[in-house]
Amino acid sequence: MMSRTERTRQAILDAAERLVLDVGVTRLTLDAVARDAGLSKGGLLYHFPSKDALVRAMLGRYGERFDQARAILAEADPRAAGRHTRAYIRATLGEAMGAAADFDSLGAALIAAVARNPALLDPIRERYRAWQAAIEDDGLDPVTATMLRLAVDGLWMTEIFGLAKLPVALRRDVVARLMELSERPKASMPSRG
Repeated sequence: MMSRTERTRQAILDAAERLVLDVGVTRLTLDAVARDAGLSKGGLLYHFPSKDALVRAMLGRYGERFDQARAILAEADPRAAGRHTRAYIRATLGEAMGAAADFDSLGAALIAAVARNPALLDPIRERYRAWQAAIEDDGLDPVTATMLRLAVDGLWMTEIFGLAKLPVALRRDVVARLMELSERPKASMPSRG
């Protein structure tokens, strides 16, 4: 069961996420978050002493949700080789609870906020290292697995930032090819060198 402190922190993060989705991260203020969460500004500051601390916590929770989605998808995959890579692809493309359109919009807004303070990305950097390690040790050729991660990251970025959006049929075929490549165990890949 969640403690009162943790429930309050989650309510603050929920309010902050709603505001980011409604008005954007540049218009996110501690006063507005406190109001939306039903707290005084002092109550909010007790939990998050600055806007940066709040954004860092939002990014941390964003990463946790992605991790949960990825873990559920990996666990459900019957094939061992490539399961973490396929789960990463599928979670990135919104095929799990907590990784849908609002999740992508929130991610885009939070990442844009980090331009002001790149250190805020530290929670996501840590998670990326873990995701990359799992992908490299996934029973696939590590170079191929890494290329798949980079490709799906690029697809996600082009979609959330509205850059050269792919036609539906081409996107479907690209995703199908990524998944196909993630099903080739290390032994069936051409050797490097």
